[in-house]
Amino acid sequence: MQQARASAGTAGVVRTTLHNLAFQDVAALLFHGYLALRVMAAPDSPDATFARRFAVALWLITATTLALTRGEVLRPGRLRALVYRLGLFTPIPLSYFLLRSLLPALQPELVDAQLWAIDRALFGVTPAEWLDRLNSPGFIEWFSFFYYSYFYLTAAMLIPPLFLDRGLRLQQLMLGGLTVAAIGHCTYTLVPGLGPYSVLDLEPIRGGFFWQQVITTVQSAGAQLDIFPSLHTAYPVFFALHAFGWRHTRPYTYLWPVVAFIAANIIVATMLLRWHWGIDVIAGLCLATLARFVAVKLSAREANRGDRQPVWEPIADPIAEDPETAKVAPT
Repeated sequence: MQQARASAGTAGVVRTTLHNLAFQDVAALLFHGYLALRVMAAPDSPDATFARRFAVALWLITATTLALTRGEVLRPGRLRALVYRLGLFTPIPLSYFLLRSLLPALQPELVDAQLWAIDRALFGVTPAEWLDRLNSPGFIEWFSFFYYSYFYLTAAMLIPPLFLDRGLRLQQLMLGGLTVAAIGHCTYTLVPGLGPYSVLDLEPIRGGFFWQQVITTVQSAGAQLDIFPSLHTAYPVFFALHAFGWRHTRPYTYLWPVVAFIAANIIVATMLLRWHWGIDVIAGLCLATLARFVAVKLSAREANRGDRQPVWEPIADPIAEDPETAKVAPT
């Protein structure tokens, strides 16, 4: 009898979870599932062993979160909203650190020669060669500062809104961010490369403090083979598009020009500092545009979910819903 009740309860949770799933829930499950399956098929190695455990853990965290929240194991309220935010969001940035072991485990054949050839066909030379005329301490420090600021910009644009924003504005931001991460990280497994620094015969970069910060960060935490598409391009440009789209609401009324300025400098920095080919940046621009399009279109479609859970349940009481962030933003 108890076993039958447990079975019925489990089946009920599964049905309720499936009923309440939002597009971003399915996308997150498929994204983590792809990375897990990809590394499962890799040759055995220490990197593969670590990456398999890491990838499966990220998928399990996501699946368990959805069972607890979308399956309504947890009662409506602040706890369920917090669990959903932490359990769905946290594995996405953690997947970047997974790539540091996952990508080498795939034993990929690097495609820098092909990417360089595309640059020469498009531009005559790769942009890193043309920008080498700016290889002086002043320019290098300026652009290294902005390259390094990417990490702080990403954190500032995603983490506070995750807990403080609500409505359609939050939905578009998080769905677009997930789109950038999922497509970008999956494409890294298909188009691996090191970047122009590994191929070009140019004078060493002459920088100072911020250039050293960039080098230290890339060497200690970078995924190394993550160049196509350039997420240093895709994320800042997506943030700029999101901020511009919501420029009629605060704080984006004042922030969108700042975010756009930072994004432009980061794009130049990715090529000047020889991390990315020009085609990587073009792919990053396309990804940012696609992410904004997907976020706007799918968020509008999911705005009215009937008897299903809201895509993002509010942490605070819903009586304070801001009508400005609940309506569709101008494109």
